[in-house]
Amino acid sequence: MQSAQLSEPFVVKRHGIGTTKTALAVGTLVFGLMVVLTLAIVVIQAIRGGSIRASLESVWLSWGGTPLIFAVGLPILLLVGAITAIEEGREEDTDDVLLTVDDAGISLGGEQPRTIPWAEVRGICRVERQVVNDEGEETWEPRLVVVLLDETALPRNTKAWGPSCPWPGTHEILARSLPYDELVTAIAQRAPQIPVTNRGRVQD
Repeated sequence: MQSAQLSEPFVVKRHGIGTTKTALAVGTLVFGLMVVLTLAIVVIQAIRGGSIRASLESVWLSWGGTPLIFAVGLPILLLVGAITAIEEGREEDTDDVLLTVDDAGISLGGEQPRTIPWAEVRGICRVERQVVNDEGEETWEPRLVVVLLDETALPRNTKAWGPSCPWPGTHEILARSLPYDELVTAIAQRAPQIPVTNRGRVQD
């Protein structure tokens, strides 16, 4: 019989302007500033006795009418964003979960999400893989790897060790990258038999 959940899951989520809710909040703020600006122009010109229409046109029709087009289109974008945010709420924001560590196992988020029970895990490690861009520049990309093989059976290529994902938070705009020590603690609390290592840069 499977035991009940013993502890709260350790979860790393995507945040920052990469999420729909945050983008919706920023868009609402911008739209609010536009409304305030319009009202301020109307009030100031009314007090001065100047032309309200000319002042509004000088603001909203500048740069070929771009501000006006943006102001008209923004409410539509906010409506779409609100609908998307509601749908995300119903789906419990699963798309924003980058990593979950619980009593059942470890779940990797991202483009290819996968959950691995602890019985299949032989280790967890942080590695840095070499990446060469189109200009020939070399960079090192940190990744979290769930090792499914015994240490003595590990092939040279780390991509064959088991499923992996970019180190949670590394590629998220304005997000806080997962500290290695927090990962070690989270694993030790739920699966102390699983070794966690930081192997640094590896040549695959």
